[in-house]
Amino acid sequence: MAEDDQDAVAALVRQLRAQTWLVGGRDDELIDAVHRHASAVRAALEAVGCALTVEADLVRVHVPVEPVALMPGGDAPQGVWFWLTVAVLEDLHSKATLGQLVGAVRAAAAEAEIPVTQSLPELRALVAGLRMLCERGVLSELEGRVDELVDGAQDPPVLLQIHHARLLHLVPRNVALDDEGQWAYDPGQDPKGWLDSLLRPDDEGVRVCGMLADRAVVHLCDLADAERQWFSTSLAREGAAVAAAFGLHLEHRLEGAALVVPEEICDAKGLGAFRFPQRQQGGCGTVRHATLLLVDYLTGEGERGGADAPGEGWYGAAASSVVRRLGELAVRHTRWRGEYRQRPEQLAGQIRTLLEEADLLRVSTSYEDWWWLSPAAARWTVVAHDTQADGSLNRAVSGTETP
Repeated sequence: MAEDDQDAVAALVRQLRAQTWLVGGRDDELIDAVHRHASAVRAALEAVGCALTVEADLVRVHVPVEPVALMPGGDAPQGVWFWLTVAVLEDLHSKATLGQLVGAVRAAAAEAEIPVTQSLPELRALVAGLRMLCERGVLSELEGRVDELVDGAQDPPVLLQIHHARLLHLVPRNVALDDEGQWAYDPGQDPKGWLDSLLRPDDEGVRVCGMLADRAVVHLCDLADAERQWFSTSLAREGAAVAAAFGLHLEHRLEGAALVVPEEICDAKGLGAFRFPQRQQGGCGTVRHATLLLVDYLTGEGERGGADAPGEGWYGAAASSVVRRLGELAVRHTRWRGEYRQRPEQLAGQIRTLLEEADLLRVSTSYEDWWWLSPAAARWTVVAHDTQADGSLNRAVSGTETP
């Protein structure tokens, strides 16, 4: 394959791991590119456990779903409403109002004995599921937007088009079936059981490479025995080949591995939404700066590899020590946002969210919460408070970035 074609394929597979649905009328240029390089794109995606569907006006990447325990925060409420919506779409006309659709979804929820409260969190979860369907091209907003449901109107003037032919592509390829050929778990009634039941690739190399494509960093302590063996004997060769197919670099250390984007192709528009370190809206950057300072504190003064640590080399400190340290830093850094300087516990919560999103932090709970920082976090050092973060530290395959 010519070098230009290799670069084109690498760019395509990176895009497809971040945007797993391409639909006609919106993504025509990308769909044409996938058609031109379908064989190479399919091979690269299969190496990370993904299947590819290519049709005239649709491209769909089927991504294996990881066990629920490895999904920080979880999206069960959104998932419930998402699948309830999918269940009722088949029986609706190709054009329906938002009120008609929501009424049918709530009726399906009641039939499945799922409480319908119409509370704001529930409305947001319902709208999130609808938005996911719009992003996948299953729903099109002909008039108005589905977000209007959150504004409190019982029947907002929103007209939707339902693309029934695309419903089949929503079904995951790895759903466990019972003896009668039906789903073993109902995603509406038991979303956690349904996610837990999804089958994963049999090949441990494909599983590990899939983790590399999905996560900011893959920690050795999270792998099963067979996966650890493959990590030790084959990652350097086979993992590097997968990284090359994505146009990325493999960073391999004792505590784990990650795929890193080279600086020359680091484009925030095509590499996912998450960045660490990141600049906050408005240019303040308090959370980013405080996070970097806390990383230096934990790696320098934290307890290393304690009994409760997730793995060897993790840096730990009591949550109270973290808050106390942030309070000390807030006195010195007068440019930080006032609310964070006055309430360091609130700043600690924001930092925890940021680090957990990148799987660089895990918190163990007992009589006192302990923060455990991944050794991978030591990759960063403190940068000037008002400078942009170096894009070369970021990578994105499916919306997450790697250290």
